[in-house]
Amino acid sequence: MNQNPLFSLSIEELLHNKIGDGFGNDIVATSKISDYINLFSFPLRVDALVFFVCQKGTVNLTINLNHWEVMPNTYVISLPENILGVDSCSDDLEGYIVLISMDYLRRISIDLKDVLPYYVYVRNKPCFKMPAASAQETTQYYSLLEQALQNKTGNRKKTIIKGLVTATVSRIADDLDEFALKTITLKTKSKEYYFMAFMDLLLQHYRQEHNVGFYAEKLSLSPKYLSALMKEISDLSVTEWINEYIVIEAKTLLRSSDMNISQIADYLQFPNPSFFSKYFRQHTGITPKEYRRG
Repeated sequence: MNQNPLFSLSIEELLHNKIGDGFGNDIVATSKISDYINLFSFPLRVDALVFFVCQKGTVNLTINLNHWEVMPNTYVISLPENILGVDSCSDDLEGYIVLISMDYLRRISIDLKDVLPYYVYVRNKPCFKMPAASAQETTQYYSLLEQALQNKTGNRKKTIIKGLVTATVSRIADDLDEFALKTITLKTKSKEYYFMAFMDLLLQHYRQEHNVGFYAEKLSLSPKYLSALMKEISDLSVTEWINEYIVIEAKTLLRSSDMNISQIADYLQFPNPSFFSKYFRQHTGITPKEYRRG
């Protein structure tokens, strides 16, 4: 199977369906949350960095199968590899959402390797509550960005949007610095590079490549050193990262697709359904059939 059976959304598809205000295929933003919340009523991937702020009401999310209750003045930051879903939301839900392609962030010189602590933090804790004053200040940045995206004229729209995106990302990073990352120490640049390079490789290959040796060879490192490095930076070894991605994918396919267990085993490159079932039970405590029934 070559095609990912999980439904995914791209910025291009959202703009094609006239959802939100956009800039090329790089950015889409909207404050009409209640109009589009149903898009996330079942698990899917969004091919972008997602930033959502809840201003009023509540929403219950699943991110990588973990449940989060989002309340006013809460930030949600989701990475492109995440699987998102909305379980429920209140009738008075208000907020705004911005989706930015990772390629655009690179093009405007936001070096993703320099934001390793943010990556690790938001992957483990994608939702975090901010003081009202901080959330309101961030909302002012968003309002300027939304106005710039809606502006149909002006010779410097591209430059203005670049500046506002950079400022907004920096503003969010400031909040993380002050309220979330006080205990995290920035690792050396070489370690950051290898971590991000490994995560890029993992996202591309985890369905097909389950062995540490594959990733170590791609990075010209020994398997032992690569695993020790990942453990030091993220508290997970290479094997644990691979297992986490495979198990999340398997759980999502079991609950949200019509693929049978044999097809899922084949899709995730297990030699046979029996081997896949044994692996799944080892890491979850139950069989794939039991998980699907639950």
